[in-house]
Amino acid sequence: MLAKKRKKRKRRGFNFKKFFGILIFVCLFAFLLYSSINMLIKRMELQKELNALESEQEELLKQRESLKFRLGEAYSEAYLEKIAREDLNLKKPGEKVFVIKKEGEVTAEDNNEVKINETFLDKIKKLFNR
Repeated sequence: MLAKKRKKRKRRGFNFKKFFGILIFVCLFAFLLYSSINMLIKRMELQKELNALESEQEELLKQRESLKFRLGEAYSEAYLEKIAREDLNLKKPGEKVFVIKKEGEVTAEDNNEVKINETFLDKIKKLFNR
């Protein structure tokens, strides 16, 4: 009985339609997988760049706020007076200004005084002493 129930299958030849269908499906799947991986890698790189640009933007905003504060400070009367006193050596009427020089520092005024005080004979002595 068992022998009768088994049906004999016909052996068919190679099915080209099924083979090419599977081959096209596998190629399409590989292409989509490859494209997805490339997009993922590119997205990760762009995300890193975006994070770097956002941190740079935060730093620039902080620097901008600092510069705005310094700009506002630059127009204050106290700041202008400080600059006038330190950089331009200006003074108020009736004030005496004392300038403290560092060692080895020579100003143009000192050079003029030395040249004026040096006589012709001193210059000749200096020439022969070398």
